[in-house]
Amino acid sequence: MTEPSTPRPESPNPPILDHLAIGVQNWSDAYDRFVHHLGGRWALGGPSGDFAPFQLSYGPGMRIEFIAPTAPDGFMTRFLLRHGPAPHHLTFKVSALGEVVDDLTRSGFDMFADRPDTPVFREMFVHPKHSGLGTLLQLVERDDEFIARVAPRDSGRPVDFPIPAVEAKQPALFGLTVSDLPRIRDLLAKALRGTVAYDGDGWFVATWGPGRSILVRGAEAAPLDPRLWADTAPLGVAFVLFAPVTLTATDLLHRFGDPVRLPHDPRTGIPVWLLP
Repeated sequence: MTEPSTPRPESPNPPILDHLAIGVQNWSDAYDRFVHHLGGRWALGGPSGDFAPFQLSYGPGMRIEFIAPTAPDGFMTRFLLRHGPAPHHLTFKVSALGEVVDDLTRSGFDMFADRPDTPVFREMFVHPKHSGLGTLLQLVERDDEFIARVAPRDSGRPVDFPIPAVEAKQPALFGLTVSDLPRIRDLLAKALRGTVAYDGDGWFVATWGPGRSILVRGAEAAPLDPRLWADTAPLGVAFVLFAPVTLTATDLLHRFGDPVRLPHDPRTGIPVWLLP
């Protein structure tokens, strides 16, 4: 295993891994695992047409989002009928959406928009089947300061949202199984400017800072611990790993010990591991 340094052009606001989104039938389906057990705090949320997303914050790293359907014919209803509760998309926040779209287009990725742009929110998607990522990729350019002014932190918070009784664990990384490793490396390390912290045989780790890392593998590899990849989806997001503190990718892999898998929760679907 090598630890290459991937040079990046200077940029004041490079893309950053923002959150992982998981489809659920109801918001409350996520409370036991991700609030009570893992200590997630309410960040934001509310209805948005035929779906309703909310996000949990665990500290300075990436957030976890949950999306529930609000209409019988909406896209989240269709997603849940096909897949059940499961990871839905990965989101990267970018400061110049047009530039990233140009980079991806030059690299051969096709993108689509799901709704019209607004002055404070623009988005594009890369389809999982086309990208080889196995999970939908969302690129977002948004004005967080304006959104915070018009939608205070507690707006949208339901009255039954629980107060976590434990200190928040930190999302350290999530695992991703892909069909085309070199293509995904170009996507994550070049177009989205992640740093390749580790290169292995059939796998690599891309990071965008502490608590914002992805462990990417081809289907034949089983990096770090084969148990992480057992009984996971053949493509796309395979699991999320939490740690007691926010870790850089280097710290995480150097101190990787004997992770514990939490019992399967069919209400959220995604396998969750805890690092002691």
